[in-house]
Amino acid sequence: MKAGKAFEILVKHILLGAGFSEVTSDGLYIFDAGAGQMIQGLGEAHNADVLLEPPVQTPFYSLSRILIECKDYRKKVGLNTVRSVLGLKEDINHFDIVDRDELLARRSTRRKELTYKFDRYDYQVAVAALNGYTVPAQKFAATYRIPLLEFNQMPYWEDFCRLLREVAPYADENPDMENLIRRQADKIGKRTAVAITNLGQLLFLYCVDGEKRFDETMYTLHWNRQEAPWQLCCGKSTYAFQLPEAVFRLWLAKSTDELSQKREALRCKTEFFSNMLVYYMEQDAPAVKMLSVDRWQLEQALKRLEG
Repeated sequence: MKAGKAFEILVKHILLGAGFSEVTSDGLYIFDAGAGQMIQGLGEAHNADVLLEPPVQTPFYSLSRILIECKDYRKKVGLNTVRSVLGLKEDINHFDIVDRDELLARRSTRRKELTYKFDRYDYQVAVAALNGYTVPAQKFAATYRIPLLEFNQMPYWEDFCRLLREVAPYADENPDMENLIRRQADKIGKRTAVAITNLGQLLFLYCVDGEKRFDETMYTLHWNRQEAPWQLCCGKSTYAFQLPEAVFRLWLAKSTDELSQKREALRCKTEFFSNMLVYYMEQDAPAVKMLSVDRWQLEQALKRLEG
C-alpha cells in the first residue's frame, strides 16, 4: 500500500466519524474500476479518492456531495494541482446523461416523463495534502472556494505518519498491516467532528480528552503558540483544531509583537469563529448542532489585555 492510499483511508474515516456516509456505486454514474471508485464527468470519468455524502442536505439547495483529492506529495501542493482540481470540479458538475433516446424525446414538447431518471448532485471538491500548500495555491483556492485540508498540527499526526513510513509499504502483502492502518484511522475518526464556521471555513475538531460530546451551546477558544493547534472547549470536552494556513498567515501579518498577536487572536475568534455548525456522531447516529462563541469570555479577555 502506498502512503497516498493510507492517507485516503485516514481522510475518509475522519469524515465518517463526523457523520458523513460513503457513496454507493451504481455501476453507471458512479462505478468501480481497477483504480478504485470512479465518477463520470462531462469530458471523462475521474478517479474519486474520497467520495462522501454529508449527514444532512442544505435546505433550498440542490443535493450535494463532497469529493476529496488526497495528495501525498513530498513537497507542498502547488498552483497547477489546485487548477486541475478546479477543472475536475467543473467537469463532474456539468455532466449529464444524454443518449439517442433522450435527444429524440426532446423533439416533442409534450413529453410526460424523463427518458432517464437520476439524482443530480452539486459536488464540492476539496484537496487534502500531506505537506501543505504553496501561497499561490492557497490564493487560487480561496478565489474559487476550494477547501484545502491539512492535519500536520493535530495531536495524532506524528503517530499516523509513523504508520505511513513503517507499516503502509507492507500492507499489500500483510492484511494485518492494512487492518492496523484502518483501525488507527477509525480511532481518529471516532474522536473527530466537522465544524463549518460562519464564514464557511471547514474545521476538524479532535476530542483530546475522551468522549466526543456537545452538551452546551457555547464554547471558548484558546491558543498558546504558533506550532500548536487551537483548542475549543465545549462543556466538559476539549477539542484541538488546526487554523487554516491562509487565515493563520493573515493573522500573523497583522501581528508585530506578542501583545498584538494576542489582540489579533481575539479579533480572529470574533471574526472567524463566532458561530459554528458542527456535524458529529452521537450514539452511532449523525447529529448536527449550532454553537456560538462565549462573547462574555472574549470581552473579559480583551479588558485584561488592554488593562
